[in-house]
Amino acid sequence: MKQSYTVTEDADMLAPDWLTARINYTTIKFIYHFIDGTAKLKGVRIGNEIAKVGEVVAFDGKRLSVERR
Repeated sequence: MKQSYTVTEDADMLAPDWLTARINYTTIKFIYHFIDGTAKLKGVRIGNEIAKVGEVVAFDGKRLSVERR
């Protein structure tokens, strides 16, 4: 069963359990950028790919991937 999640600006707080369980801060982590002293989510890094806000992260039961549209 393939599950997918569209990355939003508040994905660090509202991410589904299958994504948050795999965040280990080395291969999967949240990327932020700072604008005027506030941190905003730029995307989710999975391995060497970055899923920016608006792109889809998919999980097929074994691995995560980034789907661009």
